[in-house]
Amino acid sequence: MTTTSEAIVGFEVETAELIHKLVRGPKHLDVLALVGMPGIGKTTMAKRLYTHNDIISRFDVCSWCTISQGYNKRKTLLELLGNLVPLNGNTRSNDELADELRRHLLRKKYFIVIDDLWSTEVWDDLRRCFPDDYSGSRIILTTRQDKMASYAEVFSAPHHLRLFTDEESLCLLQKKVFGEESFPPELDVIGAQIAQSCGGLPLAIILVAGVLAKLDKDEVRWEGVARGLSSCIAGDKQKYMDIIYLSYRLLPGHLTNGFLYFGKHFEDELLVRELIQLWIAEEFAVGNELKSAEDVAKDYLKELIDSNLVMVVRRSFFGEVKAIRMHDLLREFCLTSCKSYRSRNSTAAEHEPGISLDFRYNYKEAEDLYPHSAISRVPYPVDDILNQNNFLIFDCNSFHAKPRITSLRVLDLVCVTLSNASYIQFLINLRYLALKGNFDENPSWLSNLKYLKTLILRESRRLDLSHAVWGMVSLKHLEVTGKPAVIRCHVPEFKMNRRLTKLQWLSFAELPGGEEFQEFVSKVPNLVKLRCLVDEPQGDHRCIKLPGLDSLNKLESLKLYFVKRGVERLEVNFPKNLKKLTLSSCQLPWSEISTIGRLENLEVLKLESDAFKGDRWDVKDEGFQNLKLLLFYSMNIPQWNFSDMSFPNLQHVIFRKSLLKTIPRNFENLLLLQMIEVSWCKCSRSALNSAEEIKKTQIEDMGNHEFKLIIKSREEEDEEELGLTWQVESVLQNWKYLFGFLLVLFLIVFQHFFKLLKK
Repeated sequence: MTTTSEAIVGFEVETAELIHKLVRGPKHLDVLALVGMPGIGKTTMAKRLYTHNDIISRFDVCSWCTISQGYNKRKTLLELLGNLVPLNGNTRSNDELADELRRHLLRKKYFIVIDDLWSTEVWDDLRRCFPDDYSGSRIILTTRQDKMASYAEVFSAPHHLRLFTDEESLCLLQKKVFGEESFPPELDVIGAQIAQSCGGLPLAIILVAGVLAKLDKDEVRWEGVARGLSSCIAGDKQKYMDIIYLSYRLLPGHLTNGFLYFGKHFEDELLVRELIQLWIAEEFAVGNELKSAEDVAKDYLKELIDSNLVMVVRRSFFGEVKAIRMHDLLREFCLTSCKSYRSRNSTAAEHEPGISLDFRYNYKEAEDLYPHSAISRVPYPVDDILNQNNFLIFDCNSFHAKPRITSLRVLDLVCVTLSNASYIQFLINLRYLALKGNFDENPSWLSNLKYLKTLILRESRRLDLSHAVWGMVSLKHLEVTGKPAVIRCHVPEFKMNRRLTKLQWLSFAELPGGEEFQEFVSKVPNLVKLRCLVDEPQGDHRCIKLPGLDSLNKLESLKLYFVKRGVERLEVNFPKNLKKLTLSSCQLPWSEISTIGRLENLEVLKLESDAFKGDRWDVKDEGFQNLKLLLFYSMNIPQWNFSDMSFPNLQHVIFRKSLLKTIPRNFENLLLLQMIEVSWCKCSRSALNSAEEIKKTQIEDMGNHEFKLIIKSREEEDEEELGLTWQVESVLQNWKYLFGFLLVLFLIVFQHFFKLLKK
């Protein structure tokens, strides 16, 4: 779980008491339940404990999961495991995932948060994953139900969160409206009155603060808010719905549809990029001459966040919002409002021009809409099937049962298996289409979708989009997971294809190298993000050449995998605006990285799966001037040196699943360094000692008290042993073909010798 830096107010005494219980309690596994009404701050308190230094320093591993009302065991297990180990695919069964989770927690002192638990059956199901080997492990549950807390109780009694005092309410209101500044004198009295009217519920205070932050800071406007709050009955749930309505009523008209959209579709955490694509498809966010639709949607989302109507649950290293969710009370308000609107406008809704069908969130509605489809013949409840991760079979020919279906703008079928997908080509108004894997290997019918802006193909087999992609002239976002979609450029009619001038995001595609690569990029001039597998380079197989790549002057994010390993040279002119670069599997000499070090705008560099090889990396002076994040994944980290003039803006250094022999002590002198992470690596003792020394210098000598050193599941090895492993792996990389040849030769000689013995 990633947390935000937002201020947390109140419960200081309770926090200290809970920390004492968690770190001083019994040796056996204990469960502490945080109980309270919606919006009282259960998740906020759990987050405060989860990120507290006393917890981080005393527990070996920590993990977090959120339980939705529709329990999805697979999602929960993946969420818990994802905080402990890198997830390499998700093809394992639920039982295999549960066993793996238990194995990773065995013989460790672990700290787990299970947020928003509703059901004793869910607890019984998850409880089996948490071993008790008397290591002092702890589990925190947050729940609204006393019976749920009592049922899970082991040693510690449930902790019932109280409402805020008037002083705490006023403090939270002040921080949310004015930040670190105090209330203006003329607003002191009315501010205290408003805070008191919120009844001590933190969510209510936060929502009112979102309203006040949008208003002029004058007494008259604030008195109007106070009058609206005074009409609510203290302690009644409807009071809090009235406060939500107050926030909703003051939203600008352009935000109301996007806000209510959450009630219809989203219960769990939602990726921002997905929400933006859906808003654009539904035409809630429309671009203009000054701003693209994407930028407009981002502005709308920021307004909802600033109004405290949407919660940020995950940010990037640099503060960009990556994932959001809505509080249950807010979502309940949206859902009620949507139903009320539909009941008042049932006739109009039947003829609305733009509708959406999303099986992930509206499968019951889909069952009603398509009574003649295969979905109605499944002999089990739909929600039970989805929760067990068994996907429904859906025949798209059933779309003809509803003529109105041709009006569809959004069609999301990632939670069903398609028996026939070709009928989708007749849904000519589609703007957003998401499918899961099992359809034509060459879906040329996709080219008929002229208005399609977003195409998502999940868990795909190898697809050939060489013909289909050029017909989707409105396409902005093409995302393929599983095997890459093949897009070849040597077809005779290639030069006759239109340029895809609107395509901004292409991930994940297999592209040819050499001249064909140049042909391809000439057709997609406005790419912002490209993730691709580069096929065998043509001509000189010792050199990587990607001609024309620098013509993509809007490209900001690039990830390159290489089929050909062991090349010796990198002759690539990277786009000047490139901010994020990931290289994987090319095994280039470290000397070739100097080209990358000269990129002026590069902020993120990720090196994966032996992207570079060799025993030494000497960083040239003044290299990587704007780099902020450097990540190594599955790499042999060499002896590397850099001067104080390199990496001046580096903030985060991450080593994951790598062989780590040394960490340069020069990191001590980097003024902006915030974190070094070493996760699931084989490390020498000197590397870990260097990390500790860097931490000590950064905090004590540099005064950088925000610096963090994170070490997860470390495996210490002797210097000599690590050096031997290093040499053996290096030899295996450079001589693997020779070893193969010697093995075959040995088998031939042995077979010949055996025949002689038989004679």
